[in-house]
Amino acid sequence: MKLLVIAPATSYEPGPFGDLLTRLAEDTVETARREGWTPTLIGLEDCGDHRWQPALAAADAVVILGGHDVDPRLYGGPLDYPGSGDHLVTADRRALIVIQACRADRRPLLGICRGMHLINVAYGGDLIPHLVTHLNHRRPEGDPMRDHLVDVAPESSLAAVLPERQVTVRSSHHQAIGVLGRGLKPVAWATHDGVIEAVEDPERPVLAVQWHPEDQGAEPDQLPALLGWLAAELRDATERERPAS
Repeated sequence: MKLLVIAPATSYEPGPFGDLLTRLAEDTVETARREGWTPTLIGLEDCGDHRWQPALAAADAVVILGGHDVDPRLYGGPLDYPGSGDHLVTADRRALIVIQACRADRRPLLGICRGMHLINVAYGGDLIPHLVTHLNHRRPEGDPMRDHLVDVAPESSLAAVLPERQVTVRSSHHQAIGVLGRGLKPVAWATHDGVIEAVEDPERPVLAVQWHPEDQGAEPDQLPALLGWLAAELRDATERERPAS
């Protein structure tokens, strides 16, 4: 099983944020390898088309990781807002192409944090540029990850992956889904403020979470369970395509 793991970039400016993104990507790749995948890590901002396009074509499933804020021009948002940082325009535009390709060929797709934001934008939705309750979702200093509770909708794909109806998650974000993209269904919410924490496409194998199951401090079973969902969707697709005997 070939898994394409998409990071915002191959390398980052030196500092805690770049170090965090590098570690999260590496941990995702290592967990995927342990779970039986053959992972390929691609940074969309600074790789050539000759790298990401063949990697996408060869992948059985895709994970889009977290990172920088999504370019607000892609969803009609304000260019200036509290907490605004660098926007990786090339990475965002390429990620939207990846998402639409996965939708078109029903390739299993998992979004994590910024990955969920990009999926919502690809489905025609928009983002809240800066949450009033952002300090409930990230720490202002030091380790940016914050633990909080999330309520999971019963009878959803996510509920089949995470059996508890309320789970503890690790998050670090100040943006969130505003207008929900057409065809997406919210399936988890932050217990304390109701922010959408997960979405899925009921018609396609697309699932996305706002939090960071790949963080070393997260519940250890969360990322393997989500990767297991990708594998199960891939097996189901293979069975559907197999000719009847």
